[in-house]
Amino acid sequence: MHGRLIFPGEMGYAMAAAPNNARYAYILPRAVAMCADAHDVQLCLRWAADHREPFAIRSGGHNYAGFSTTRGLLIDVKAMNKVWYDLDKNRGYIQAGACNQDMADAFSGTNFAIPSGRCPTVGASGLVLGGGWGFSATHAGLTCDSLVQTDLVLASGKQVSADAGGDYSDLFWALRGGGGGNFGVNTAFSFELHEVKDDVTIFNIVWPGEKQVELLLALQAIQNEHAQHISTRTKAYPSAPGAYPKRDQLLVTTLGQFFGPREKALEVLAPALSMVKPIKQDIRQMSYWQARDYLITDDPNGMYDLRSSYVADKLPPEALETMLRWMMKWPGGSLLPQNMGILFAIGGKVREVAADATAYVHRNANYIFEMESAWAPIDNPDTVRRQQAWLAAYFEDMQCFMLPQSYVNFPSRNLPHWAKAYYGDNLTRLMRVKRKYDPEKLFTFEQSIPSA
Repeated sequence: MHGRLIFPGEMGYAMAAAPNNARYAYILPRAVAMCADAHDVQLCLRWAADHREPFAIRSGGHNYAGFSTTRGLLIDVKAMNKVWYDLDKNRGYIQAGACNQDMADAFSGTNFAIPSGRCPTVGASGLVLGGGWGFSATHAGLTCDSLVQTDLVLASGKQVSADAGGDYSDLFWALRGGGGGNFGVNTAFSFELHEVKDDVTIFNIVWPGEKQVELLLALQAIQNEHAQHISTRTKAYPSAPGAYPKRDQLLVTTLGQFFGPREKALEVLAPALSMVKPIKQDIRQMSYWQARDYLITDDPNGMYDLRSSYVADKLPPEALETMLRWMMKWPGGSLLPQNMGILFAIGGKVREVAADATAYVHRNANYIFEMESAWAPIDNPDTVRRQQAWLAAYFEDMQCFMLPQSYVNFPSRNLPHWAKAYYGDNLTRLMRVKRKYDPEKLFTFEQSIPSA
Protein backbone atom coordinates (compact mmCIF):
# COMPACT_ATOMS: atom_id res chain seq x y z
CA MET A 1 0.00 0.00 0.00
CA HIS A 2 1.05 3.61 -0.51
CA GLY A 3 0.44 4.52 3.12
CA ARG A 4 1.63 2.64 6.20
CA LEU A 5 0.40 -0.50 7.92
CA ILE A 6 1.15 -0.24 11.65
CA PHE A 7 1.21 -3.28 13.93
CA PRO A 8 1.13 -3.49 17.74
CA GLY A 9 4.50 -2.65 19.22
CA GLU A 10 5.58 -0.52 16.28
CA MET A 11 6.29 3.18 16.53
CA GLY A 12 3.09 5.20 16.38
CA TYR A 13 0.72 2.30 17.03
CA ALA A 14 -0.57 3.51 20.41
CA MET A 15 -1.43 6.94 19.03
CA ALA A 16 -2.92 5.56 15.81
CA ALA A 17 -5.07 3.03 17.67
CA ALA A 18 -6.49 5.36 20.35
CA PRO A 19 -10.09 6.61 19.85
CA ASN A 20 -11.36 9.97 21.10
CA ASN A 21 -13.53 8.31 23.75
CA ALA A 22 -10.94 6.65 25.99
CA ARG A 23 -13.74 4.44 27.33
CA TYR A 24 -13.01 2.25 24.28
CA ALA A 25 -9.22 2.52 24.31
CA TYR A 26 -8.98 -1.10 25.54
CA ILE A 27 -10.12 -2.25 22.08
CA LEU A 28 -6.82 -2.74 20.25
CA PRO A 29 -6.78 -3.21 16.45
CA ARG A 30 -4.87 -6.08 14.89
CA ALA A 31 -3.31 -3.43 12.66
CA VAL A 32 -3.91 0.18 11.66
CA ALA A 33 -3.88 0.93 7.93
CA MET A 34 -2.98 4.59 7.45
CA CYS A 35 -4.37 4.97 3.93
CA ALA A 36 -2.77 7.46 1.55
CA ASP A 37 -5.34 7.22 -1.24
CA ALA A 38 -8.37 5.35 -2.57
CA HIS A 39 -6.10 2.55 -3.81
CA ASP A 40 -5.12 1.79 -0.22
CA VAL A 41 -8.77 1.75 0.81
CA GLN A 42 -9.53 -0.76 -1.92
CA LEU A 43 -6.69 -3.02 -0.79
CA CYS A 44 -7.91 -2.93 2.81
CA LEU A 45 -11.50 -3.74 1.92
CA ARG A 46 -10.45 -6.56 -0.39
CA TRP A 47 -8.25 -8.09 2.31
CA ALA A 48 -10.96 -7.77 4.98
CA ALA A 49 -13.54 -9.38 2.69
CA ASP A 50 -11.23 -12.21 1.59
CA HIS A 51 -10.17 -13.05 5.14
CA ARG A 52 -13.54 -12.33 6.78
CA GLU A 53 -11.69 -9.99 9.08
CA PRO A 54 -13.64 -7.44 11.14
CA PHE A 55 -12.74 -3.85 10.42
CA ALA A 56 -13.70 -0.30 11.25
CA ILE A 57 -13.34 2.97 9.37
CA ARG A 58 -11.89 6.05 10.99
CA SER A 59 -11.49 9.67 9.96
CA GLY A 60 -11.34 11.80 13.12
CA GLY A 61 -12.05 8.94 15.53
CA HIS A 62 -14.77 10.83 17.38
CA ASN A 63 -17.51 8.22 17.25
CA TYR A 64 -18.83 8.58 20.80
CA ALA A 65 -19.95 4.95 21.00
CA GLY A 66 -16.60 3.55 19.90
CA PHE A 67 -17.75 2.33 16.48
CA SER A 68 -14.61 3.70 14.82
CA THR A 69 -12.34 1.18 16.53
CA THR A 70 -12.04 -2.59 16.23
CA ARG A 71 -10.05 -5.67 17.21
CA GLY A 72 -9.55 -6.32 13.50
CA LEU A 73 -8.21 -3.96 10.84
CA LEU A 74 -8.62 -0.24 11.47
CA ILE A 75 -8.90 1.58 8.12
CA ASP A 76 -7.77 5.13 8.88
CA VAL A 77 -8.10 7.85 6.21
CA LYS A 78 -6.67 10.63 8.38
CA ALA A 79 -3.62 11.07 6.11
CA MET A 80 -5.94 11.92 3.21
CA ASN A 81 -6.54 15.44 4.50
CA LYS A 82 -6.15 17.91 1.65
CA VAL A 83 -8.59 20.81 1.37
CA TRP A 84 -8.81 23.14 -1.62
CA TYR A 85 -11.36 25.31 -3.41
CA ASP A 86 -12.38 26.87 -6.70
CA LEU A 87 -14.09 30.19 -6.01
CA ASP A 88 -15.06 30.58 -9.68
CA LYS A 89 -17.14 27.42 -9.37
CA ASN A 90 -18.16 28.17 -5.76
CA ARG A 91 -16.87 24.77 -4.70
CA GLY A 92 -14.83 23.45 -1.81
CA TYR A 93 -13.09 20.08 -2.05
CA ILE A 94 -12.19 18.00 0.98
CA GLN A 95 -10.48 14.66 1.30
CA ALA A 96 -12.06 12.26 3.76
CA GLY A 97 -9.37 12.57 6.43
CA ALA A 98 -9.64 16.34 6.76
CA CYS A 99 -10.97 17.64 10.06
CA ASN A 100 -12.78 20.82 11.06
CA GLN A 101 -9.46 22.56 11.72
CA ASP A 102 -8.14 21.63 8.26
CA MET A 103 -11.21 23.24 6.72
CA ALA A 104 -10.83 26.37 8.81
CA ASP A 105 -7.14 26.68 7.94
CA ALA A 106 -7.92 26.41 4.22
CA PHE A 107 -10.86 28.82 4.11
CA SER A 108 -10.01 31.40 6.78
CA GLY A 109 -8.25 33.60 4.23
CA THR A 110 -11.41 33.83 2.14
CA ASN A 111 -14.93 35.16 2.62
CA PHE A 112 -16.35 31.68 2.07
CA ALA A 113 -17.05 28.68 4.28
CA ILE A 114 -18.65 25.27 4.47
CA PRO A 115 -21.02 24.90 7.44
CA SER A 116 -19.06 22.66 9.78
CA GLY A 117 -18.62 21.64 13.40
CA ARG A 118 -16.93 23.33 16.35
CA CYS A 119 -14.53 20.62 17.56
CA PRO A 120 -11.23 21.10 15.67
CA THR A 121 -10.30 17.41 15.49
CA VAL A 122 -13.67 15.99 14.40
CA GLY A 123 -13.36 14.45 10.94
CA ALA A 124 -15.28 15.94 8.04
CA SER A 125 -16.42 12.48 6.93
CA GLY A 126 -18.32 11.54 10.05
CA LEU A 127 -19.65 15.07 10.38
CA VAL A 128 -21.25 15.27 6.93
CA LEU A 129 -22.37 11.63 6.72
CA GLY A 130 -24.40 12.00 9.92
CA GLY A 131 -25.82 15.42 9.04
CA GLY A 132 -23.40 17.93 10.53
CA TRP A 133 -24.33 20.30 13.37
CA GLY A 134 -22.38 23.50 13.94
CA PHE A 135 -22.90 27.11 14.94
CA SER A 136 -23.82 27.96 11.33
CA ALA A 137 -26.54 25.32 11.00
CA THR A 138 -29.54 27.52 11.76
CA HIS A 139 -28.21 30.16 9.34
CA ALA A 140 -26.78 28.08 6.47
CA GLY A 141 -28.02 24.52 7.04
CA LEU A 142 -26.32 21.28 7.99
CA THR A 143 -22.98 20.27 6.54
CA CYS A 144 -24.74 17.60 4.45
CA ASP A 145 -27.08 20.22 2.98
CA SER A 146 -24.10 21.80 1.18
CA LEU A 147 -22.73 18.50 -0.15
CA VAL A 148 -22.90 18.26 -3.96
CA GLN A 149 -20.78 15.17 -4.68
CA THR A 150 -18.74 12.49 -2.92
CA ASP A 151 -16.28 9.79 -3.99
CA LEU A 152 -16.29 6.44 -2.22
CA VAL A 153 -15.18 2.83 -2.44
CA LEU A 154 -18.08 0.37 -2.32
CA ALA A 155 -18.17 -3.09 -0.77
CA SER A 156 -17.44 -4.50 -4.24
CA GLY A 157 -14.19 -2.53 -4.32
CA LYS A 158 -15.46 -0.26 -7.06
CA GLN A 159 -14.71 3.47 -6.85
CA VAL A 160 -17.73 5.63 -7.66
CA SER A 161 -18.79 9.26 -7.53
CA ALA A 162 -22.25 9.98 -6.19
CA ASP A 163 -24.32 13.13 -6.70
CA ALA A 164 -27.96 14.12 -6.97
CA GLY A 165 -28.29 13.61 -10.71
CA GLY A 166 -26.11 10.65 -11.62
CA ASP A 167 -26.33 6.88 -11.51
CA TYR A 168 -25.82 6.82 -7.76
CA SER A 169 -28.41 9.40 -6.74
CA ASP A 170 -30.04 6.94 -4.31
CA LEU A 171 -26.67 6.41 -2.64
CA PHE A 172 -26.06 10.15 -2.53
CA TRP A 173 -29.40 10.57 -0.76
CA ALA A 174 -28.40 7.97 1.84
CA LEU A 175 -24.97 9.49 2.44
CA ARG A 176 -26.48 12.79 3.58
CA GLY A 177 -27.48 11.81 7.11
CA GLY A 178 -27.34 8.01 6.96
CA GLY A 179 -24.24 7.92 9.15
CA GLY A 180 -20.69 6.77 8.48
CA GLY A 181 -19.55 3.22 7.88
CA ASN A 182 -22.78 1.95 6.33
CA PHE A 183 -22.40 2.05 2.55
CA GLY A 184 -18.71 2.35 1.72
CA VAL A 185 -15.53 4.22 2.54
CA ASN A 186 -15.80 7.84 1.45
CA THR A 187 -12.56 9.28 0.13
CA ALA A 188 -13.49 12.84 -0.92
CA PHE A 189 -16.32 15.39 -0.82
CA SER A 190 -17.33 18.43 -2.87
CA PHE A 191 -19.36 21.22 -1.28
CA GLU A 192 -21.17 24.36 -2.28
CA LEU A 193 -19.54 27.33 -0.56
CA HIS A 194 -21.36 29.97 1.48
CA GLU A 195 -20.28 33.60 1.57
CA VAL A 196 -19.50 34.85 5.08
CA LYS A 197 -19.24 38.40 6.38
CA ASP A 198 -17.41 40.33 9.07
CA ASP A 199 -20.47 41.32 11.10
CA VAL A 200 -20.77 38.24 13.32
CA THR A 201 -21.32 38.77 17.05
CA ILE A 202 -20.23 36.07 19.47
CA PHE A 203 -21.65 35.77 22.97
CA ASN A 204 -20.69 33.75 26.02
CA ILE A 205 -22.97 34.49 28.97
CA VAL A 206 -23.24 32.80 32.37
CA TRP A 207 -25.98 33.49 34.93
CA PRO A 208 -25.95 32.60 38.64
CA GLY A 209 -28.08 29.82 40.11
CA GLU A 210 -31.41 31.63 40.20
CA LYS A 211 -34.50 31.77 37.96
CA GLN A 212 -33.07 28.92 35.88
CA VAL A 213 -36.42 27.91 34.39
CA GLU A 214 -37.30 31.49 33.46
CA LEU A 215 -33.89 32.04 31.88
CA LEU A 216 -34.00 28.81 29.89
CA LEU A 217 -37.50 29.67 28.63
CA ALA A 218 -36.31 33.13 27.61
CA LEU A 219 -33.26 31.77 25.79
CA GLN A 220 -35.39 29.27 23.88
CA ALA A 221 -37.80 32.04 22.92
CA ILE A 222 -34.91 34.18 21.66
CA GLN A 223 -33.57 31.32 19.56
CA ASN A 224 -36.96 30.37 18.13
CA GLU A 225 -37.97 33.93 17.29
CA HIS A 226 -34.69 34.71 15.50
CA ALA A 227 -33.93 31.20 14.26
CA GLN A 228 -31.93 32.03 11.12
CA HIS A 229 -30.00 34.91 12.68
CA ILE A 230 -28.77 33.32 15.91
CA SER A 231 -27.29 29.98 16.90
CA THR A 232 -27.03 28.94 20.54
CA ARG A 233 -25.74 26.14 22.70
CA THR A 234 -27.60 26.61 25.98
CA LYS A 235 -27.25 24.53 29.13
CA ALA A 236 -27.39 24.33 32.91
CA TYR A 237 -24.57 22.82 34.95
CA PRO A 238 -23.24 22.83 38.54
CA SER A 239 -20.68 25.40 39.60
CA ALA A 240 -18.38 22.81 41.22
CA PRO A 241 -17.71 19.05 41.16
CA GLY A 242 -19.39 16.81 43.69
CA ALA A 243 -22.51 14.75 44.20
CA TYR A 244 -26.04 16.12 44.58
CA PRO A 245 -25.55 19.82 43.77
CA LYS A 246 -28.03 22.27 45.27
CA ARG A 247 -30.48 24.18 43.11
CA ASP A 248 -28.64 27.46 43.60
CA GLN A 249 -25.42 25.82 42.38
CA LEU A 250 -26.90 25.17 38.94
CA LEU A 251 -25.73 27.89 36.59
CA VAL A 252 -27.30 28.74 33.22
CA THR A 253 -25.13 29.58 30.24
CA THR A 254 -25.48 30.23 26.54
CA LEU A 255 -22.73 30.30 23.95
CA GLY A 256 -23.17 31.13 20.30
CA GLN A 257 -23.16 33.64 17.52
CA PHE A 258 -25.51 36.20 16.05
CA PHE A 259 -25.31 36.96 12.35
CA GLY A 260 -25.35 40.73 12.60
CA PRO A 261 -23.84 43.69 14.48
CA ARG A 262 -23.35 43.80 18.24
CA GLU A 263 -26.05 46.43 18.77
CA LYS A 264 -28.66 44.18 17.20
CA ALA A 265 -27.39 41.15 19.14
CA LEU A 266 -27.76 43.04 22.42
CA GLU A 267 -31.32 43.93 21.46
CA VAL A 268 -32.15 40.30 20.67
CA LEU A 269 -30.54 38.99 23.89
CA ALA A 270 -32.07 41.73 26.08
CA PRO A 271 -34.94 39.64 27.56
CA ALA A 272 -32.45 37.22 29.13
CA LEU A 273 -29.82 39.83 30.00
CA SER A 274 -32.35 41.94 31.88
CA MET A 275 -33.94 39.03 33.76
CA VAL A 276 -30.94 38.17 35.95
CA LYS A 277 -27.57 39.93 36.08
CA PRO A 278 -24.96 37.65 34.45
CA ILE A 279 -21.82 36.70 36.34
CA LYS A 280 -20.03 36.55 32.98
CA GLN A 281 -20.91 38.46 29.82
CA ASP A 282 -18.73 38.48 26.72
CA ILE A 283 -20.48 39.89 23.65
CA ARG A 284 -18.22 40.98 20.80
CA GLN A 285 -18.47 41.68 17.09
CA MET A 286 -15.83 40.10 14.87
CA SER A 287 -15.28 38.37 11.56
CA TYR A 288 -16.84 34.99 10.82
CA TRP A 289 -13.48 33.23 11.09
CA GLN A 290 -12.56 34.98 14.33
CA ALA A 291 -15.92 33.85 15.69
CA ARG A 292 -15.20 30.30 14.63
CA ASP A 293 -11.91 30.35 16.54
CA TYR A 294 -13.69 31.74 19.62
CA LEU A 295 -16.37 29.05 19.60
CA ILE A 296 -14.21 25.94 19.13
CA THR A 297 -13.91 23.25 21.79
CA ASP A 298 -12.26 19.87 22.30
CA ASP A 299 -15.21 18.66 24.36
CA PRO A 300 -16.07 15.87 25.03
CA ASN A 301 -12.87 13.97 25.76
CA GLY A 302 -11.62 11.44 28.28
CA MET A 303 -14.14 8.70 29.11
CA TYR A 304 -17.83 9.42 28.70
CA ASP A 305 -21.30 8.16 27.93
CA LEU A 306 -24.19 10.15 26.52
CA ARG A 307 -27.72 10.20 25.11
CA SER A 308 -29.39 12.54 22.65
CA SER A 309 -32.96 13.45 21.76
CA TYR A 310 -34.70 16.09 19.67
CA VAL A 311 -37.02 18.85 20.88
CA ALA A 312 -39.79 19.80 18.45
CA ASP A 313 -40.35 23.39 19.62
CA LYS A 314 -39.03 24.10 23.12
CA LEU A 315 -38.73 22.50 26.53
CA PRO A 316 -41.69 23.68 28.64
CA PRO A 317 -41.40 24.57 32.35
CA GLU A 318 -42.25 21.02 33.46
CA ALA A 319 -39.46 19.59 31.30
CA LEU A 320 -36.96 22.12 32.60
CA GLU A 321 -37.93 21.36 36.19
CA THR A 322 -37.47 17.65 35.50
CA MET A 323 -34.05 18.35 33.99
CA LEU A 324 -32.96 20.41 37.00
CA ARG A 325 -34.19 17.76 39.44
CA TRP A 326 -32.07 15.15 37.70
CA MET A 327 -29.05 17.42 37.77
CA MET A 328 -29.50 17.65 41.54
CA LYS A 329 -29.44 13.81 41.63
CA TRP A 330 -25.98 13.66 40.03
CA PRO A 331 -24.18 10.85 41.93
CA GLY A 332 -20.78 12.46 41.70
CA GLY A 333 -17.33 11.78 40.32
CA SER A 334 -13.98 13.49 40.06
CA LEU A 335 -14.92 15.67 37.07
CA LEU A 336 -17.14 18.74 36.80
CA PRO A 337 -20.25 17.52 34.93
CA GLN A 338 -20.54 20.35 32.42
CA ASN A 339 -22.76 18.58 29.87
CA MET A 340 -25.70 17.35 31.93
CA GLY A 341 -28.31 18.94 29.70
CA ILE A 342 -27.48 20.88 26.53
CA LEU A 343 -29.80 22.43 23.96
CA PHE A 344 -28.10 22.69 20.55
CA ALA A 345 -30.15 24.94 18.26
CA ILE A 346 -30.91 23.11 15.02
CA GLY A 347 -33.99 24.84 13.61
CA GLY A 348 -33.99 27.77 11.22
CA LYS A 349 -32.48 26.89 7.85
CA VAL A 350 -32.31 23.20 8.73
CA ARG A 351 -36.10 23.01 8.90
CA GLU A 352 -36.52 24.36 5.36
CA VAL A 353 -35.43 21.02 3.88
CA ALA A 354 -38.04 18.25 3.64
CA ALA A 355 -37.57 15.28 5.98
CA ASP A 356 -37.30 12.88 3.04
CA ALA A 357 -35.08 15.08 0.85
CA THR A 358 -31.98 13.61 2.50
CA ALA A 359 -31.44 10.70 4.88
CA TYR A 360 -31.22 13.20 7.76
CA VAL A 361 -34.84 12.96 8.91
CA HIS A 362 -34.93 15.33 11.90
CA ARG A 363 -36.23 18.41 10.08
CA ASN A 364 -39.12 18.97 12.50
CA ALA A 365 -36.96 19.92 15.49
CA ASN A 366 -35.61 23.14 16.96
CA TYR A 367 -33.02 21.52 19.26
CA ILE A 368 -30.85 18.52 19.87
CA PHE A 369 -30.93 17.77 23.59
CA GLU A 370 -27.81 16.03 24.87
CA MET A 371 -27.01 14.65 28.31
CA GLU A 372 -23.69 13.18 29.34
CA SER A 373 -21.76 11.52 32.13
CA ALA A 374 -17.96 11.60 32.22
CA TRP A 375 -15.32 10.06 34.43
CA ALA A 376 -11.56 9.79 34.89
CA PRO A 377 -9.25 6.88 35.74
CA ILE A 378 -9.35 7.85 39.43
CA ASP A 379 -13.11 7.15 39.54
CA ASN A 380 -13.79 3.60 40.72
CA PRO A 381 -16.15 1.18 38.91
CA ASP A 382 -18.97 1.79 41.41
CA THR A 383 -18.85 5.52 40.66
CA VAL A 384 -19.04 4.84 36.93
CA ARG A 385 -21.95 2.42 37.38
CA ARG A 386 -23.86 5.01 39.43
CA GLN A 387 -23.26 7.62 36.73
CA GLN A 388 -24.48 5.31 33.99
CA ALA A 389 -27.58 4.34 35.97
CA TRP A 390 -28.27 8.04 36.54
CA LEU A 391 -27.89 8.75 32.83
CA ALA A 392 -30.26 5.96 31.79
CA ALA A 393 -32.97 6.97 34.28
CA TYR A 394 -32.60 10.67 33.47
CA PHE A 395 -32.90 9.97 29.74
CA GLU A 396 -36.00 7.85 30.26
CA ASP A 397 -37.66 10.48 32.45
CA MET A 398 -37.15 13.18 29.80
CA GLN A 399 -38.61 11.21 26.90
CA CYS A 400 -42.18 12.40 27.42
CA PHE A 401 -40.97 15.88 26.43
CA MET A 402 -38.97 14.74 23.39
CA LEU A 403 -39.47 13.54 19.86
CA PRO A 404 -38.69 9.80 19.56
CA GLN A 405 -35.51 10.65 17.68
CA SER A 406 -31.75 10.71 18.33
CA TYR A 407 -28.80 12.17 16.43
CA VAL A 408 -26.69 9.48 14.75
CA ASN A 409 -23.55 11.57 15.34
CA PHE A 410 -24.27 11.44 19.09
CA PRO A 411 -24.68 7.64 19.23
CA SER A 412 -25.24 5.46 22.27
CA ARG A 413 -24.86 1.70 22.49
CA ASN A 414 -27.66 1.69 25.08
CA LEU A 415 -30.20 3.61 23.01
CA PRO A 416 -33.46 1.63 22.71
CA HIS A 417 -34.91 1.30 19.20
CA TRP A 418 -31.80 3.01 17.85
CA ALA A 419 -32.50 2.48 14.13
CA LYS A 420 -35.91 4.14 14.30
CA ALA A 421 -34.53 6.88 16.56
CA TYR A 422 -31.69 7.74 14.18
CA TYR A 423 -33.58 7.44 10.89
CA GLY A 424 -37.33 7.65 11.53
CA ASP A 425 -39.47 7.29 8.42
CA ASN A 426 -36.34 7.21 6.23
CA LEU A 427 -35.22 3.87 7.68
CA THR A 428 -37.01 1.66 5.13
CA ARG A 429 -35.48 3.53 2.19
CA LEU A 430 -32.04 3.39 3.82
CA MET A 431 -32.39 -0.37 4.24
CA ARG A 432 -33.13 -0.72 0.52
CA VAL A 433 -30.04 1.30 -0.36
CA LYS A 434 -28.01 -0.83 2.04
CA ARG A 435 -29.18 -4.05 0.38
CA LYS A 436 -28.38 -2.66 -3.09
CA TYR A 437 -24.83 -1.48 -2.39
CA ASP A 438 -23.76 -3.86 0.39
CA PRO A 439 -25.66 -7.11 -0.26
CA GLU A 440 -23.08 -9.22 1.61
CA LYS A 441 -23.19 -6.90 4.65
CA LEU A 442 -19.48 -6.16 4.55
CA PHE A 443 -20.03 -2.87 6.38
CA THR A 444 -21.41 -4.16 9.66
CA PHE A 445 -21.11 -2.93 13.23
CA GLU A 446 -23.36 -2.88 16.29
CA GLN A 447 -25.58 -0.10 14.93
CA SER A 448 -25.07 -0.39 11.18
CA ILE A 449 -28.15 0.03 9.02
CA PRO A 450 -29.76 -3.40 8.45
CA SER A 451 -30.60 -4.63 4.96
CA ALA A 452 -34.19 -4.68 3.76
